Amino acid sequence: MLGRILTGAVLVAALAVPASVHSQALGSSGGRIEGRFKFLPLPYLNYNRSIGLTLGAIPMAMFNPVASDTISPSSVTGLVGMYAENETWFVLGFAQLFLAEDRWRVLAAGGTGSINFQFYLDDPVGGYVPYNTGADFAFVQVQRRLIGDVFGGLNYRYINFRTSTGSSPDTAVTSLQGVGLIGSMDTRHNVYYPKQGLLTNAKYTMYPTALGNDVETSTIDLDVNHYWNVRGGRDVIAARAFAGLGIGDLSFNQQYIVGRIDIRGYTQGGYRGNTQLAVQGEYRWNPFRRWGFVAFAGLATVFESINDADNGRILPGVGVGFRFTAFTDNHMNVGMDVAVGDGDWGLYFRIGEAF
Repeated sequence: MLGRILTGAVLVAALAVPASVHSQALGSSGGRIEGRFKFLPLPYLNYNRSIGLTLGAIPMAMFNPVASDTISPSSVTGLVGMYAENETWFVLGFAQLFLAEDRWRVLAAGGTGSINFQFYLDDPVGGYVPYNTGADFAFVQVQRRLIGDVFGGLNYRYINFRTSTGSSPDTAVTSLQGVGLIGSMDTRHNVYYPKQGLLTNAKYTMYPTALGNDVETSTIDLDVNHYWNVRGGRDVIAARAFAGLGIGDLSFNQQYIVGRIDIRGYTQGGYRGNTQLAVQGEYRWNPFRRWGFVAFAGLATVFESINDADNGRILPGVGVGFRFTAFTDNHMNVGMDVAVGDGDWGLYFRIGEAF
């Protein structure tokens, strides 16, 4: 959730970790660990049909920066290093800080990688086109509580793409710099495992030529996430709706890809466009103290696609997964999901919940 300008697997993997932290609620001490510091070295295992088996490590730590601040949720920082079967690799660092009795939140990430991915092209290819993207990226976002449960802030993102396809020896170099506004309303009761409440984010990101972009473009993203506790408060029903709209002549690396953030079950990069709509729901079943399970389903579609036949096509995704509570103090989970889409499927390692 650092934004959707990072392409292919860079976005999927690089954003999965900070996104699962950044998208959580801010408004209570339910997200605090006991003590000042806890370290969790995590292995990483993932598989999808585009990049194959991926192995790596995610050493991360939760901490309370100021002992006297008992209101802010615990902050988190960590490193991510991964290598895939098709020689995709990346390294990044991330941090999510909750400060000043939850009045400020800061998200930052940066890293580098080389991603071997693909896209589907009807005409004239009639199949998948492999490509490689080298990327260096950085992102920072600052939000402040404005009134009640409403937050507002700014972000900045930079990424340098070096993209080449198997059919062309030339490398296209593209640099994107974007500045954005974000507003959020968050009524959830717990930072890392909300059982009730609502989170809504509205984001406007612009890529002006004044910052060195070749073409002036912008994106508007809106997501609504709702949580209900059931079975005596033990289980959770979660629902999410997302709309993403690109304005202007978006570059290949700025487009929305089904499966990148929303709707598990799509890993081949087959459906992409300048606009995306998605809805999904999930049941989070907790029969044991530290072990739980999820079942989920969703629908997505894209418009202004590179393939005319994909415009408005309904793309379903369904799946199941398990969760293990790594930090019992604040119910911070890790786990694995398997999902099936329309002619596609994927295996997903998770830190935190999908949304």
